[in-house]
Amino acid sequence: MAVLLSWGENLSAWFWNPEVWLIRGYTWDSLAQAEHFQYPVFSDLWTYPFAIAAVLLVLRYFVLNPFVFTPTALALGVSNNQQRPPPPNRVLEAVFRRHRNRAPAEVISKAARESGFGERKVERWLRQRVVSARSTDVEKFNDCAWQALYYSLYCVMGFVVLWDKAWLWDIKHCWYDYPEQSVDNDIWWYYMTALGFYWCMTLTHFIQHQRKDSLQMFIHHVLTIMLIVFSWTVNFVRLGSLVLIVHECADIPMLLAKMSKLFGRRDLMDKFFVVFVLLWLSTRTGLFPVWILNNSLFEAHVILDVELIPVYYIFNGMMLTLFLIHVVWTYLILRILVTKLLDHKLEDLRSSSDASADEDERATKKGQ
Repeated sequence: MAVLLSWGENLSAWFWNPEVWLIRGYTWDSLAQAEHFQYPVFSDLWTYPFAIAAVLLVLRYFVLNPFVFTPTALALGVSNNQQRPPPPNRVLEAVFRRHRNRAPAEVISKAARESGFGERKVERWLRQRVVSARSTDVEKFNDCAWQALYYSLYCVMGFVVLWDKAWLWDIKHCWYDYPEQSVDNDIWWYYMTALGFYWCMTLTHFIQHQRKDSLQMFIHHVLTIMLIVFSWTVNFVRLGSLVLIVHECADIPMLLAKMSKLFGRRDLMDKFFVVFVLLWLSTRTGLFPVWILNNSLFEAHVILDVELIPVYYIFNGMMLTLFLIHVVWTYLILRILVTKLLDHKLEDLRSSSDASADEDERATKKGQ
């Protein structure tokens, strides 16, 4: 036991080496014990956000979904039809869990022998099982409504919190007097709320219907959590708050466009989509790289006038990765615009559809 404790202490000392995390001349103790400013408390990251995530989960699944979102969806005429599942079959269910409806030929042959079905019947069973596992339009509406509500409220919160902060109007204030920058109560709530929400989204990611960009969304959530944790730990909170406010507003019209599509108002969908594209291009591929990334990469070290610490490069590396995800999504958005111009059809290729759902549905109808 003593050896394990000693090993754990050595690992902790190595990981939290001030030379990696802090500007020369500062230690964790000197920052934590300072009286003229309030340094972020690291333990807050692993307590309050999980409590907030739990509250959000209860609010979403036990209050808003059954009593607000679902009644609203049904009143708007959103379909709640669920495809009937095929007859239960233990052998084929095991194949479905592993391969869905894309099992290799040898697996199909083996499943046919073990179940007593013909190979074509096995394939038809798997296709029907895939379609029956898809979320209903009401469930998709609820998911969009939840995110739209959160992002709308969080956007308002962001502008209220940051409106009187000097760094919103002059980004160079993110680095003046660093790291001796106090974290005000409103910024504390702004950070903890965002971290709680993204923990909530990450924890429920794998129980949601799979979308065309599910992997990118998962990476995005993990990167966001890491950025929040890193920026809080080393007090890059001012810059982090700007990253948060820039990233939330574009999602609102995109989610409203998806909801409009689900209740059959494609005219509204087109209008919301135009607003989404304008906001996306101006924030994710405009303000984020030109205003925030440019400052962090090329101006921060000049203002600080100190030897840069390794975590500075780690933080910027994560932000660059986030920007690369934005570039991929922007490419998909531009594909949507081209599709709209060519054949007057608007589909959200970025994230609205179930993964391969259209293929599964067409294959099922063909095989029936």
